Amino acid sequence: MADAALSTALRPQTFIERWQALLPLACILSLVLGFAAGGFLTSTGESAGTQATIALFDVVGTMWINAIRMTIIPLIVPLLIGAIAGAENGRSAGNISVQTLMGFFLICICFAGLAALSTQFVFSGLSLDPGITDKLRTSVHAAEVPTGDASIASWFKNLIPINPIKAAADGTMLSLMIFAIAFGFASLIAPPEVRSQIVSACRTISSVMLLVVQGVLLVAPLGIFGLTLVVGTKLGGEAFTALGYFITVHVSAALVFSLGLLAGLAIWGNLPLSKLLIGVSNPVSVALGTSSSLSALPAMIDTARDVWRLPERVYGFVLPFAVSTFKPSTAYAWVFSTYFLALLYGTPFGLQEIAFAAAYAAIFNATVPGIPGGGMIAIAPLLLALGLPLEGLAILFAVNPITDRTATAINVLANLTVTTFLAKFQKPVFIEGSEV
Repeated sequence: MADAALSTALRPQTFIERWQALLPLACILSLVLGFAAGGFLTSTGESAGTQATIALFDVVGTMWINAIRMTIIPLIVPLLIGAIAGAENGRSAGNISVQTLMGFFLICICFAGLAALSTQFVFSGLSLDPGITDKLRTSVHAAEVPTGDASIASWFKNLIPINPIKAAADGTMLSLMIFAIAFGFASLIAPPEVRSQIVSACRTISSVMLLVVQGVLLVAPLGIFGLTLVVGTKLGGEAFTALGYFITVHVSAALVFSLGLLAGLAIWGNLPLSKLLIGVSNPVSVALGTSSSLSALPAMIDTARDVWRLPERVYGFVLPFAVSTFKPSTAYAWVFSTYFLALLYGTPFGLQEIAFAAAYAAIFNATVPGIPGGGMIAIAPLLLALGLPLEGLAILFAVNPITDRTATAINVLANLTVTTFLAKFQKPVFIEGSEV
């Protein structure tokens, strides 16, 4: 009996599932231990053994970052093409799909715009020693990080890829994504059998790549420890101050945006305060507890159907579509994250870069894969386009278990907000004398 229990516990799938449950805590511990170990190694002096240890974990961290880089193109590009090419089907056709897209796009523009306008102010209280950030920046493998073009004119000239294959090899992700968008829309007017083959191929590649990504994320604690150890040797105690500030900004922003969404629901959704709070309490609680919009979907449907009495033809389409497609919280989170990494690594980041980050976050938040930590993969092209080091992903991924819970709550509130607004603007449908 004991042997059978041990055999079950050692099965690969069982072990992976248990490890995935512990992964958020393991990432946080790796972050803390990495910074602490880096600070300790710095205090021991520059002995040969210390330098060898730092070099070893630098190799480990860099290998993990390269593994993430390896997955970016074969994951994001098929996801984008498949989402566009497969959008024209019976379920998503009609006014409700267009209105849903417009609703989420407007919310994302508002989130990204407000983040862009406030980011310099909210981070004005975070000051890092320039000497420390210079040392941190020089520790990045600069040859592997694209720096982009200096002038706006040159940037626009190179936006359309002359050779998509070369763009993929060079890691110029924005140009490659423009090609993917053009390819996806061209697929919509291709013969049905051709479009079906394209969608099937993209979904197959995406499904396999999601497994690869999950494998890379399973060893995230090791990669995070290696990278943060190196960062800890440069920042010392300032690392914890900077991370605390970053987490505070994220949580505070989530609180502000949630209040805005609740106000919108109360005013334009014409919902009494008591019914509003009863309706959002369960979905938001599930979101905060699981960090998963998908897990909160049944609770959102219960709210829309039983508490707010919204028409099924609206919530039955909008909520599943929203959960599988949109991540509105990334519209502000990516702006704050890129600005924070720019401060951390001492990289110039002015109004032009902030505006670009906001526009990218508003448009491409739908490319986030529906897996834990998927947002960290999807933000990688933005870091590359802005010339920010991918090593910063380790820091973002490590604090993600904390910030992702509030971000998921924002996604759930945004889903309910769009659903309620669309329900108010829909014309009633009468079937056999009854209103639907």
